[in-house]
Amino acid sequence: MRLNELLGHRVVDRAGAEIGGVADVRLVQDGPLLPSMQRALRVDGLIVVEHRATRLLGYERHVGPALLRWLVHRRLGQVWYLSWDDVEQISAGVVTIRPGRDDLTPLEQVARH
Repeated sequence: MRLNELLGHRVVDRAGAEIGGVADVRLVQDGPLLPSMQRALRVDGLIVVEHRATRLLGYERHVGPALLRWLVHRRLGQVWYLSWDDVEQISAGVVTIRPGRDDLTPLEQVARH
């Protein structure tokens, strides 16, 4: 599967409750050393938005003018970071995750690498 195929997938918990949609994929460059002398990328987690997948502009992290942040959050709903370890299954446009909605980490609480 290519990463761009993952964007837009619905995200549901084990019970089948709708969480939102995959809006972005977080990569970390800490894999094995490649011939290009750079480290390989690995998937660290997913950015999930409540109101299905949409383009993120950076304002979902509580940066920028307050009015613009308010408008973005109004459109997106909740925005969460989902660790790749919490993904249970990916199939037919659906990502099934282990934690429930109440156990997800809000994106603004995740430290940037």
